[in-house]
Amino acid sequence: MTETTPHDHPPHDAGGRFAAAIDQHEHQPAHWEKEADAIRMLLADRRRRFFTTDESRRVQEQLDAATYWTVPYYERWILAFSSLLAEKGAVTEAEMADEEERLRVAGAHRIEGEAAGGHDHHHDHDHDHHPYQEDDDAATTELPPLRLRGLAVRNLLLAKGIVTAEEIRAEIERMDGRGPENGARVVARAWTDPAFAARLAADAGAAVGELGLSGGETVLTALFNTPRLHHLVVCTLCSCYPRSVLGRPPAWYKSRAYRARAVRDPRGVLAEFGTVLPEGMELRVHDSNAELRYLVVPARPAGTEGWDEARLATLVTRDSMIGVTPARAP
Repeated sequence: MTETTPHDHPPHDAGGRFAAAIDQHEHQPAHWEKEADAIRMLLADRRRRFFTTDESRRVQEQLDAATYWTVPYYERWILAFSSLLAEKGAVTEAEMADEEERLRVAGAHRIEGEAAGGHDHHHDHDHDHHPYQEDDDAATTELPPLRLRGLAVRNLLLAKGIVTAEEIRAEIERMDGRGPENGARVVARAWTDPAFAARLAADAGAAVGELGLSGGETVLTALFNTPRLHHLVVCTLCSCYPRSVLGRPPAWYKSRAYRARAVRDPRGVLAEFGTVLPEGMELRVHDSNAELRYLVVPARPAGTEGWDEARLATLVTRDSMIGVTPARAP
């Protein structure tokens, strides 16, 4: 047997390596998290192309496991894009350090009205919770180092004209405007229009464009559930997700437990979401990557004959389009 080393299993590759219950807690991202996400998207867009998803992963997978799993999700993104900006000479380490010091002198590193107690990151979830939660007992504390770095990088990007404040606002609004209701429209159309379903199966990106939606900058593939086949989607390396049609991924999708167990114990994962597949049904797990995103088209529920698209769309949930649950029963 060949001996493996830590390099063979970088910390971000969670596939099959952990066993724990999946925390299905829903988390609404804070503004700073949305802003970090927006900056990441803008820096990697087709106009700027400062880095690719794989380059960002490379920075993160160089972290030791303890650091990777204790640094919150969006702070890891800040670490990645700030490191890559420095690596490519767009913003230097010295400039970032100087701006961080300026922010400290100005008192911008202090958080007013948030709990002084830190958030315990030594857990399995790897969700993207704010590291300090709001509390009735107002207190003053300091931004974690990576959040301060994110603020410094934002200021430098604005000063250099690499991004604008309006672009950041627009990107946040764009992502806020994307949600499962868009994917539900796609599924409902596929249920009622066999020709559209065929086009969706052949080229999902082009098909969703017929509904005024974007397929994103990666390949979008539709996976059709049937009475004999069920699809489940995961990203074992990070959080690749069909954001263009479903919006931001839920916290549990990014968690260590889901990323690990979906490939090792998919039926157990489905059971935690209340989904028990019939005996003999085939289950296929699809691992998303930097170039490929998946959208599950759940089986149409019985008893919906004659329903129009708008009514059918109410039965389609985000979780059913990831594959952890079926569509709602009528």
